[in-house]
Amino acid sequence: MTVPLADGGEIVAALTCEREGLPFAPHEILLVEQVAAALGPTLVLKRAAERGLRERLALHWQAWKRKFTDPSHLSWRIVAGSVAALAVAVLAVPLPHRVSATARVEGAVQRVMSAPQDGYLRQVHVRPGDAVRAGQLLAELSDEDLQWQLRSRQAELAQQENAFADAFARSDRTQAAIAQAKSAEARAQLALVQQQLGRTKVTAPFDGVVIAGDLTQKLGAPLKRSEALFTLSPLQDFRVVLEVDEREIAGVLEGQRARLLLSALPQRPIELLLVRITPVAKTTDGRQRYEVLAQPQDLPAGLRPGLQGVAKIELPDESLGRRWLREGWRAIRYAWWSFV
Repeated sequence: MTVPLADGGEIVAALTCEREGLPFAPHEILLVEQVAAALGPTLVLKRAAERGLRERLALHWQAWKRKFTDPSHLSWRIVAGSVAALAVAVLAVPLPHRVSATARVEGAVQRVMSAPQDGYLRQVHVRPGDAVRAGQLLAELSDEDLQWQLRSRQAELAQQENAFADAFARSDRTQAAIAQAKSAEARAQLALVQQQLGRTKVTAPFDGVVIAGDLTQKLGAPLKRSEALFTLSPLQDFRVVLEVDEREIAGVLEGQRARLLLSALPQRPIELLLVRITPVAKTTDGRQRYEVLAQPQDLPAGLRPGLQGVAKIELPDESLGRRWLREGWRAIRYAWWSFV
């Protein structure tokens, strides 16, 4: 008795049973057929496990070829061909390539207003976010001591002028010369005090906005000369600072274009022109990033220093396949260099 061994409808071997005497009974034939049904797939698996890699690849290739050439697998061929064509198109056709970077808006010029002299903070007239005009009073320093010095110098000057007039009336040239010299000294000291009084008022040098310096909680505090008080930025002159990841900075060049979308102005993308790439990286959120300075090509209404968003730097078109190949090769080289 011979029973075929099949796997997936394909005969892979045959099982032959022989004996002398009586023929096989029906229940014995059924038992052999059941054993053959289980033995076929087992035999195929055993053969597959014993094959080498090259032989297994060859068998897989033969199976694929049969599917492509068999007319009964037309739908499979259509689907496989479509997927392959789509994969080739995605991997080979150049696509727009953009690098994302976080961005913030700053004033093109940031002017720090510092304390002109030692003193005490008497009054503050502006806070961060306030728009100011050129010449507008920003803060005042205490001038009580200077006012006392002013009155003292004025009295001293008047005294020396009277002494000069008295000596001149008496024709006392010596005393007149002394009084005249002291008058000139008192006049110079008076001018110095008046100049110091003028410096007790801190004014804005140009039209702009206060972007730093909240001194409302420091009224009466002592100030040192050159201590920073406020930071001002022009209202109509901006720059954008992009933070580009170190892995992408190699492809970023000056003169490239970018588009910025601010979280506060999502309805209006802003065109940017990259003007400078800083040579020093800084750590942000655990990653090394380089600052790239960009010039806005248009200024939408509502643009102010401090706004943040995401910029897309436009790089030359590149296929996904080439991009993935480059990044994979770079990762392999770096891993090899690090661990070997």
